[in-house]
Parts: sequence; structure tokens; C-alpha cells
Amino acid sequence: MNRIHSRQQGLSNRSAEIDSVRTGFTLVEMLVSVALVLLMMLMFTEIFQLLSGSMTTQRGISENDQRERLLVTLFQSDLDNRTFQYLLPLANYRDFTTPPMTKPLPTDPRSPEYRKTERLGYFYISENDVNDDTDDILQFTVSRFADPNQKDDTEDFYYGKSDMAQPNIPSAALQLSAHPNQPDADDGRILADGTSQSSAAEVSYFLRGSNLYRRVLLIREPLTISGVNTSQPVTATGVPYFLRSSTGSPAPLYGETVDSRHNFWRDFDFSAFRAEATPPGSGVYYARFHDLSELDNSDASRNTVLYPLGIPHFRYGFNHLTGLSREFMTSTAPSSPTLPTFIGRFTHEETSHEDFNYPHDLMPASIGGGGNPMDASGPSLLVDYETRVVQGLEEGDRRSEDLVLSNVRSFDIKVFDDLKGDFVDIGRFADGRFGTNSGSNIDPKQNTVHGNATYKNVFDTWHPNISVGSDVDPPYPLLADNTPAADPLYDLDNQTTEHIPKPLSAIRIVVRYEDPSSGQLRQMTLIHSLRNKSSIAE
Repeated sequence: MNRIHSRQQGLSNRSAEIDSVRTGFTLVEMLVSVALVLLMMLMFTEIFQLLSGSMTTQRGISENDQRERLLVTLFQSDLDNRTFQYLLPLANYRDFTTPPMTKPLPTDPRSPEYRKTERLGYFYISENDVNDDTDDILQFTVSRFADPNQKDDTEDFYYGKSDMAQPNIPSAALQLSAHPNQPDADDGRILADGTSQSSAAEVSYFLRGSNLYRRVLLIREPLTISGVNTSQPVTATGVPYFLRSSTGSPAPLYGETVDSRHNFWRDFDFSAFRAEATPPGSGVYYARFHDLSELDNSDASRNTVLYPLGIPHFRYGFNHLTGLSREFMTSTAPSSPTLPTFIGRFTHEETSHEDFNYPHDLMPASIGGGGNPMDASGPSLLVDYETRVVQGLEEGDRRSEDLVLSNVRSFDIKVFDDLKGDFVDIGRFADGRFGTNSGSNIDPKQNTVHGNATYKNVFDTWHPNISVGSDVDPPYPLLADNTPAADPLYDLDNQTTEHIPKPLSAIRIVVRYEDPSSGQLRQMTLIHSLRNKSSIAE
């Protein structure tokens, strides 16, 4: 009995030992468990990343859709409000030779009287390199009264800065009630608030680097009150704020010669150009404001409207001496430093820099040797290859105020060519309504000089009394003969030659842009009719 009991007790002890060993996990079991947990965590992480990525993508798509709607609304509004509604360029106004000493009748599309109320201001497109979708410019004048469908309320005015409280200007001269002919008073407010308004403006669209800009410059519309009889701001005693009308008149209160801290396009969002005081040849220049009367292009003799905006010399971005546009500049790129780089127009950041000065004065010698910044042969300016900002004009006070959209890949403008039956780049083909053939009156292109120092592929509505580079004709007159094909014809010698107007009827604007958070690349395509103010956005 004792022997049997001892054997059973031995077996029980061994079972207990085995049971005591198996109360934990083995190493293999632990490794398998950890692997399963890690796998589950990885799966949850992947699911979370997928959901998070999907939400980010959807947010990016939503933000891009919102940007597209805002951009389409902006383009449509400006194009509907263009002052040059009937886009038939103005022909050079001169006497016919057959019959001699006669001029076009008002019903002749070669006459500046032809539909003159629909051909105000200007409309300018610069295509530049036809193989580059980043160097186009769209610039034109707008008015809230140009579109008959526009509501008559103050929300449709154009607004901008007007800060007359500058160094060396007497405080007494800033009182609007005593001196109402100031830009700050144009919005009808008695107290100075540093802002102004107008029903009309110059608008420029251009792409610089990856930023799409919209520059707006008000065309002055002074209050029609007693004591204001000129659009050039003056005090009640006749002292000019900006423009010295003649060498014998009082010096202006604002200008570089008054205080070096003055800078026009930092303080004033107004359309202006550098005008010479009388007598001609005086060499005395000051900033001259544009007003609503200078939208009129029908005064071919320029007896009444001296500085119409239809003349390129008086527009923003154009050289006031030559009428050529400045759209390119030398780059700092080490690989190709001499190749021209597209800048479009000077941005708010650059024109608000203390050394820009123009148009009331020239750039100082410390910036590229000084001179007229709108002159491509003037100051030796360089645009930084990385930042795409003109060197020496960085960090202006009003940086990015004209920025519309960032992360833009391309900004392309095409015009509708009825002879091609499609939207085309200006100057891409030899024939067509916007071809490069020139040299006779049956070719589409009649001016091979106008444009900029690098390219001449431009559409301009022109003026009947102006020349650029000794050429008096618009780049594309858009006049045709009476054949079924309506081929181009531009005959200013024979009155009996019938001319059929073929105005620009539509444009297509394509903007490609990227959402930085999602990496989504989108395209906005706007086809806008230039005849009946209707548009289709795709």
C-alpha cells in the first residue's frame, strides 16, 4: 500500500510541476500575439490614413471649387463691365485719297464716330510666346455703368487707397470740407479715411511665377460740387497736390522734390501717368490723374480729350514716351542670366516700395541706375529667379494686396477667330483673323511694332490719333471685305471700298492651379462672349 501511494504521489507532483510551468505564455505565443497586435494597429493606421487622406482630398476639391467660383465671378464681372463693349479697334483717322480731302462718315467702321459710345477706354491682350501659357496679359478699362444689367448701388463701385496724410503736407490742406478736390473726398465722406472710390478703373490680369495678380487702378471721378472744376487735385487756393500745370505755377504739395518718403502707388490706387508741364520741352514732370472724360476715343484731333486712355502711352505698364509695354525683365538665373523673364506688370509689392517713385518722379540711381521703370531700356532692373520679385523693390508696404490666386501653373488667353472657327493664340498662325501675315492692306496684321521689346503678338483697340514706333495703325483692325469669306481688308485710301466690321466676339481663359494641401490640380475654363455679355463656365 505504501508503495502504491508513493507512486501516485510522485505522479501528482510531476503533474503539478507541469501545470505550474504552463501557467504563462511561451515565447512563440508572445511573438505571435505581438505580431497580431502590430498587424491590427497597422490596419487601423492604414484605415485612418485612408479616411484622413480622403477628407483632405475632398477638402482640397471643395476649396478649389470655391476658388474657381470666385475667380469665374471676378472675370465675368470685369469682362461684363468693360468700357470697350464693341471690340472693333479704332482705325487711323485721315483723309481719303479717293475722293480726296474727305473723311469717313460716322456710319463707316473706319470712323471714330462709329458706335463711339460702345468703344470707350481700351482692351489689350498680350499673348507673347505662343508656346508659353504663363506669359499672357489681359488689361482693359471697366465701368460699373458699362453693363446695363448692373444694379445701381454702391456695392458695385471700385475702391482703393487714398492717403494724403503724408510728410510735409500741411494739415490745413488736408481738410476735405475746405479743400474738396482731393481723391480722399471722391467717396463723398466729409472726414478723411484714407480710401476713395470710382465707377471706373484700369484692370490688369497677369501671372508672375505661381501667383495670379489683378491690379486695379481707379479712374478719378471727383465729386460734382462747387469748387471742383478739374480732375487734377488742387487746394481751394489753386495750389496743386500733384501736377504742376506749367513751369510758372506753384509747386505741388506731393512729390519726390517735396519729400523723399512720398511714393504715389503706395499711397494712391489711381490711374496716372508721368506728364510734362507746359511749355512742351520744359523737362518738368509730375503725376497726372486720369478722369472719366479720358475714356472717350472719338476726339480724333485731341483738342478736347488730351490724354485718352485709348493711347497706349497713358496706360499703366506702358512707357509714357514710346507707348511700348514693359512685360519682360532680365533674370538672375545663373544658367541663362540674359534671357528675358516675364513679369507682366509691376506688383503692389514693388510699386509700394519707397524707391519706386514713378509716376511722380523717376527711380533713384541706387535702383538699377535710376530712371523710368516702364522703359525696358531704362533702369537695369533684375527679377529674382526664385522669388520672382524685382531686386531692390522687395518687401513693399502693400505686398500681396493684388494677389488673386496662388499655386497657379498657367494662365492662358485665346481669342475666337471666325476664319479658323476656333479659339487661337494671337500670332500663332500666318493666316486667319489674328495671323502674322503683314505688309499689305489685305493682310490681318497692320502693325508689327506695337507690343513690348520681346514680342509683338498683341490685340489692342487703339486710338485714331496715335503712333507707336512710327506706325499709326492698330495691330489687328478686324475689318473685312464683302466676299463670302470676309477676308481681312484695311483700306484707308478709298472711301468707296466697303468694309465689314468683324469685332472680337469671344475669348477663352484657362487657369490651371493646384491645392497645396491635397495636391489636386484643377483647371478653370471660362468662355466669355464679348458681344452680349453672356458667358459659359466649364
